[in-house]
Amino acid sequence: MAGRRAGGLSTVPSKPPPKGRSGSARFEYRVWGDHGCARAMLSELAEDERAERVDDCYLLVDDPAWNAKVRNDALKIKQLVEEDRGFERWVARKHRSADTAPSPFDDLFDELGLDGLDDDEYDLAAAVALLPASRAVRAVFVTKHRLRYRIGCLRAEATDVVIQPSGEVLRTLAIEGDDLDELEALRARLGLVDEPNTPVHQAIEGDGEG
Repeated sequence: MAGRRAGGLSTVPSKPPPKGRSGSARFEYRVWGDHGCARAMLSELAEDERAERVDDCYLLVDDPAWNAKVRNDALKIKQLVEEDRGFERWVARKHRSADTAPSPFDDLFDELGLDGLDDDEYDLAAAVALLPASRAVRAVFVTKHRLRYRIGCLRAEATDVVIQPSGEVLRTLAIEGDDLDELEALRARLGLVDEPNTPVHQAIEGDGEG
């Protein structure tokens, strides 16, 4: 799992935020491991809690500022745009057309035939297998079993990420929101101040099938 720097302020983008629908931007902080006490505290603090299962296909590229995955009927792309106090701010948008996806995901959208995601006969794994070796992208399929929480204006999750097809399980906990002061206070309360902040696509880059 790749390490991350723990603090400081820097603006990251050398590119404009990606085009697309359902755009949102928030600060995130994600740690890996059991963190049983923090998980229990999240459940105690939460005003709302719900469980869900999600199947994702991450499309890993060389630039860690891009976090892309196929989920349900869309390609979801997140771009890192800012780092502050150890938190990372990502802009997230969903794409249902190659026309709105930033490079190199516009070409990938066409090569994978993602406009057919809502077709019952579409097979994403088969499409990924047909990508040429020269394409600098690696697909990692995961299943997430997660609990999602609302704590005031903040959101949080405790998730078991199952790497396919190996079945390896990675445990993660994340908090996110717009208010850095509230996020810092929650991070301290959970005892996570000294933990590295590592997004999913970097944590799984050494796992799965090439």
